[in-house]
Amino acid sequence: MNHQGKTDEPRQKRPDIRSAASNPHALDTPAVRFGMVALALAVGFVVGLVVFLLLNASGWLTSLVWDGLGGTLGVPWFPLATCTIGGLIIGVWTLATNDRVYPLEHVLGTFKRTGSYRTNGSVKPVVSFLLPLVFGGSVGFEAGLTGIITSCCCWIRDKLKAAGLRAAAVADVTIAASMSAIFGTPFAGIVAGAESAPGTGLSDTDAYDMRRNVKLVLYTAAAVGAFGGISLLSELFGTTGGLPRFEAIQASYAELLWALPCIVAAYVLTLVFHGSSTLFGRLKTRFDGIPLATVICPIIAGIIMGSVAMAFPYVLFPGETQSEELMGMWMTWSAGALLATGVLKAAITPMCLNMGWMGGSFFPSIFAGVACGYGLAAFTGADPMLMVTVTTAAHLAGVTRKPLLSLAILVLCFPLSGIIWSGLAAVVGGSLPIPHALLGEQEQAVTDSKRR
Repeated sequence: MNHQGKTDEPRQKRPDIRSAASNPHALDTPAVRFGMVALALAVGFVVGLVVFLLLNASGWLTSLVWDGLGGTLGVPWFPLATCTIGGLIIGVWTLATNDRVYPLEHVLGTFKRTGSYRTNGSVKPVVSFLLPLVFGGSVGFEAGLTGIITSCCCWIRDKLKAAGLRAAAVADVTIAASMSAIFGTPFAGIVAGAESAPGTGLSDTDAYDMRRNVKLVLYTAAAVGAFGGISLLSELFGTTGGLPRFEAIQASYAELLWALPCIVAAYVLTLVFHGSSTLFGRLKTRFDGIPLATVICPIIAGIIMGSVAMAFPYVLFPGETQSEELMGMWMTWSAGALLATGVLKAAITPMCLNMGWMGGSFFPSIFAGVACGYGLAAFTGADPMLMVTVTTAAHLAGVTRKPLLSLAILVLCFPLSGIIWSGLAAVVGGSLPIPHALLGEQEQAVTDSKRR
């Protein structure tokens, strides 16, 4: 009792992020949960801004080289010369900086295993990300962007934590935000965020004592924030990005049987992808002991890719723009040219990834499926959207071995009316076995671990 007759009771403090650092259960309060959702939304919006800026920088530089210089020269050997010079520049840059873009699987796996991801500084990764894209590499930009953004957010988290703030969510929601902004659909971000959530290997000071459904809310908020951010900026500046939007399937019930040859074609594409990856992976190993192998391998890849591009120009670039172009002009192509473009794309992408032109495989794999789907439609006369939907979904899942993530990426690419067919195709494509002879050692280890 005090002199006024009131009981001295400890005043209840409002929980905040700083107190949550020493008491994880304080995170269960509504105020803190609301603050974390707001933080996830803000982080997602900033990620959308970064993705928008980097993609536009890549597009501007690519246009400067291929439309500006290439259009001025107007020579048929321009792809060969540009890809060869690009291989030289990429090799010299890699040798001088010892920096490279790691595949998306490496970024996701490292973050899930350790709860963190770091790049070699801030400027070098941006240059390493841009070079293969500017010189026409058949690689996607999702790997480089996700690595750069995740590293930045992990750095911010560590700085805030050093100041006494509990901010693990800053990095924890990065994967969801990045994938949502890159692919233009929040569903991809939510699935990728859940799959890459850090495990129990984190220390107690790094891990939130949050239930899985609470984390899912944060991933959703980050994905929505990123999607909203990049959509707003695209609307304001009149630019578009992400995957093309295809029309709905118009096939009759009898025509649905054409889905079976699409699955077969997608499986062939998948075998070509993994076989090419193993072939060029072994070729790269043969060069490992040779001086300047870091420079020689990208040059060889540039010569091969540039030579093929002189006859099949659509094997160049990530493929998201080319998929949209193909949608409006595929009927002017022959079935053979469409099928050949898809198969060559499936072979050229893993060649680039193994020979120093680093990036991702998602967008090129989508384009390969789209090209072959249209090729099958031109050859059979069947509904083109059925052929494209099934072939693309099955091939992307066959490459990634992640049917759910593949479907989440394609959910805004194809209308929801065809979700059953794309979903079934993704499950089948991701389940069909890949012969061990076509798998590299690392892929074999992953496959064996999944079977166990």
